[in-house]
Amino acid sequence: MSAPRTLTFFGGAATASGSMILLEAAGARVLLDAGLFEGGVGITEKNRELPLDPAKVNAVLLSQAGLAYAGRVPQLVRHGFTGTVYATPATRDLAAVLHTEMALSHDVTGGEGVYTLADVVAAQALVVGQPYRRAVHLRRNLVFEFADAGHVLGSASIELRTGEGGSHRIVYSGCLGRPGSPLLRDPEPMPGTVDTLIIGGPFAHAQHPMFGDAQHELAAIINTTVERGGQLIVPAASVGPVHEFIRAVQELWRREMIPRLPIWLDTPAPISHSTVLRLHPEAIPRGEHAYLAHGGPFDQALVRQAGAEGGREALEAHEGPAIIIAPSEMGDTGRAAHHLRRCLPDARNTVLLLSFQEEESVGDQLERGATSVRIGAQEVPVKATVTPMPAYSGHADGEELRAWVRSLGGEVRRAFVVHGDDLAVAMMVTILREEGVRDVIVPREGESFPF
Repeated sequence: MSAPRTLTFFGGAATASGSMILLEAAGARVLLDAGLFEGGVGITEKNRELPLDPAKVNAVLLSQAGLAYAGRVPQLVRHGFTGTVYATPATRDLAAVLHTEMALSHDVTGGEGVYTLADVVAAQALVVGQPYRRAVHLRRNLVFEFADAGHVLGSASIELRTGEGGSHRIVYSGCLGRPGSPLLRDPEPMPGTVDTLIIGGPFAHAQHPMFGDAQHELAAIINTTVERGGQLIVPAASVGPVHEFIRAVQELWRREMIPRLPIWLDTPAPISHSTVLRLHPEAIPRGEHAYLAHGGPFDQALVRQAGAEGGREALEAHEGPAIIIAPSEMGDTGRAAHHLRRCLPDARNTVLLLSFQEEESVGDQLERGATSVRIGAQEVPVKATVTPMPAYSGHADGEELRAWVRSLGGEVRRAFVVHGDDLAVAMMVTILREEGVRDVIVPREGESFPF
């Protein structure tokens, strides 16, 4: 008799962060992602408690480098994980940057993090860079491969086959990107019958504007803020979809649609993220563009690094218009919280929300029109303009998700919907059912399912 096969959802269930799914099959225990929870009250304490014994996990497969998907890897290592972490080469390198930044941010603020820089270094030794569309046999009857998800540089959908002869096909797509991005490849189709589909869609309820329309809207927002003498605060991860936003700002400036103004990346690590991204020309539509000094997708003419020597002092002393990009995406912690406390009370300023905002996070409250928000122990009045710009989130909208589901072509026998709030999840369920998927499940945190 074959061993039972199960999926257990420890994170990303009824929430857009904390992505962690345990697959037990072919005698192996494999995590699909290992992410931190972000946003809301009590999240710090929730991240301190691991829902399983890392020493009993054989492997981790990462769908992307974002902290909500990969942020717990050093914590797993700290508590006994010694297996292999598989990621695309770009995800491996970007995750190393983000893990380092998180460890350093706690050192700078004096806070107690869930791991240290030593844990980050130990974790990096376990990560194997695995190219797209190259099969890896984890066990005799368990094989996986990555396909380009088009969400962030290196992001992947994951195909797994288990059972005799690979008889059961699982497709996991935590975050699909938008087709038509000038910076990233379109999400890759994964045609064929799917026995188990696990799909996330935090913007399944949305309809994003085309990139060209979004660029005109962005120009208007920047010009209005500059005319007021204000600053644009962008709570966002330092690598990922924010580079589509940076590329758009650079292009607007070169086309003389906006004035010249600095784009500050306020991160704790003294690392040029454009350099890290340029290491992976294989992951962008025209790889040779990675090396263009001016006008290419990684144009950095306006970018300033606060993590570089003297950079933080220069940023704090800066007066007048600027764009400031700072973690975290939800605005609750880190450098983003610092800049929001400073800028929200001033009506000259603008806050741009690129990412999905977790329920009850600072960003979620701002998006819903709060007149004041609590950041740490401080109640901060909101007089700045708050503008969501999901077109630069890197997330597919409802119709883009529908198109990808249709590209599967074959029957989808069962689907699990993850990574989104109630509205997004409900819309994703509707999309799947309209596309002929009869068995659609919204898992709860900690719930297990045999397959």
